Amino acid sequence: MEKTFQHLIPGFLKGKLTPFEEKQLFEWAKNNRKQFLEEQNKLEKQLQFGRNTETSKRWKQLHARIQKEEGIAKPKLITILNRNAIKIAASFLIGIIITSLVFSKLSPLREQLQYSQELSIKTPYGAKTHFILPDSSSVWINSGSELSFPSKFGKTRTVSLKGEAYFDVVKDKIPFIVNTDFGNVKVKGTSFNVKAYENETFETTLVRGIVTVHSSGTGKEVTLKPGEQSGIYGKNISVKPVNTEIITSWIKGKLIFNNEPLPSVAHRLERWYNVEIQLDNDKRLSEIWYTGTIEMESFSEVLQLLETTAPIQYTYNDKTRTIHIKHK
Repeated sequence: MEKTFQHLIPGFLKGKLTPFEEKQLFEWAKNNRKQFLEEQNKLEKQLQFGRNTETSKRWKQLHARIQKEEGIAKPKLITILNRNAIKIAASFLIGIIITSLVFSKLSPLREQLQYSQELSIKTPYGAKTHFILPDSSSVWINSGSELSFPSKFGKTRTVSLKGEAYFDVVKDKIPFIVNTDFGNVKVKGTSFNVKAYENETFETTLVRGIVTVHSSGTGKEVTLKPGEQSGIYGKNISVKPVNTEIITSWIKGKLIFNNEPLPSVAHRLERWYNVEIQLDNDKRLSEIWYTGTIEMESFSEVLQLLETTAPIQYTYNDKTRTIHIKHK
């Protein structure tokens, strides 16, 4: 069993275990709690896990998972059917283990800022990055995203974004500008979320303060108030009220779905878990809708919940980390 532990734990910390291996690990840890804790301490000293905040989170998540399997009731699942279009809402509380891929550390980042004129921070799928800009503004970069900025701001505080990021901007008379391929966002001091992934709607969500959003395609501008979200797709631009807690939940390690179709859910899960999800060319899959929160558990459990709450089947290739989903 000690050999099993030593093989499975590193894979768990890197997010590379297959569903079967995850089950093996949880069963072993649950049935060998004392040895699990002893081996954990040894492994932490050997690999210096104590210096890695993200790894510490994973240990806590593993403990929480074991405790759950020892008696805490599983979340209830609700299915809703509609004649015109099958809309399936899974009301669940499930979890996420954010992969311990590359996370930027502040000390080497500061060294780079001193010697680099232009810095580019890339966050791979399955990870998130939080760091401080030269003006002391905070930025959280979501998975599959990239932020570029100068080592020192001048007359403007300008950054370039591909993907999604949340900004908490320090107030200053010098404007803060976020450039994207679809438009830009201009502020002086505020908190807001920008999502600018390729082939998706360019969205800006304002938490506090005031922002001006400019569309590159039409030249139009809109000014947002707290609790509003602008959406730009092609030549269309819209503004609507939203729940900012839901939109920005990803910076707290949560992925929330609010009546979203399966294709959209699959796309977000791909970035969140660093996997590839292939859907059959079946329009019925677009008529499956989900509502729920992903917070603590593994991707294998997410797949099981998706399958048990909707008429779908999935197959998983652990070598390529590819999931294929079809309608039953």
